[in-house]
Amino acid sequence: MAILLSAQNLEKSFGSQTLFRSLSFGVETGDRIGLIGPNGAGKSTLLKIIAGLTDYDSGEIARSRGLRVGYLAQSPEFTPGVNVFDALSEGIEDPEKFANVHEWLARLTLDGEARVDDLSGGWKKRVALARELVREPDLFLLDEPTNHLDLESILWLEDFLQTAPFATLTITHDRMFLQRIANRIFDLDKRNPDGLLVVKGSYADFLEAKENLMHQQARREMVLQNTLGRETEWLRRGAKARTTKQT
Repeated sequence: MAILLSAQNLEKSFGSQTLFRSLSFGVETGDRIGLIGPNGAGKSTLLKIIAGLTDYDSGEIARSRGLRVGYLAQSPEFTPGVNVFDALSEGIEDPEKFANVHEWLARLTLDGEARVDDLSGGWKKRVALARELVREPDLFLLDEPTNHLDLESILWLEDFLQTAPFATLTITHDRMFLQRIANRIFDLDKRNPDGLLVVKGSYADFLEAKENLMHQQARREMVLQNTLGRETEWLRRGAKARTTKQT
């Protein structure tokens, strides 16, 4: 598999709060990555950095030549007053791409003449999804894509992403959705070594790996506590700190 994107030693802070530092990872063709972590870890910020919408403080991101990145925000924004067809067509210069517009209007049962402002949250999410798919991304970043979608739409999206011809990096709190669409998990958590735990496999595989990591950390913490306890008791008994004369 070819590398689409690699990040080395990324760091991002807001004021005095450091979201992450020394963050390194790669994304390859065929990846279906689930990005998880506690609230405030910087997941959405990381997605925006990869999409080129937010700057990072230090580090480096390398993209393959000509990489097309799609980005589906939690709350998509549209030009006020635009209809669905024009929303999907924004920025398109190649006439052949308009065939993609008609294709995705049909596949997502969208009314091209409807005003986006008049649509519900679920239909706006469909429009935003179609807008990115029209542009045929090589890497698709999705931030909580199931929000506002009904069950039928979620099931369709699961099936589509499982066999999509592009790599994906998805933030979602829907663990069943994550289990069905991910073949790698990125766990963004300051408690992980270097802040990121990468597990190849499903969400269930990640849970097993995370549990093993936590057990190892707990054992190391217990060993450290026992060592500190012995040292403290030794000092309390009045033992001399140095047993040999310095020269």
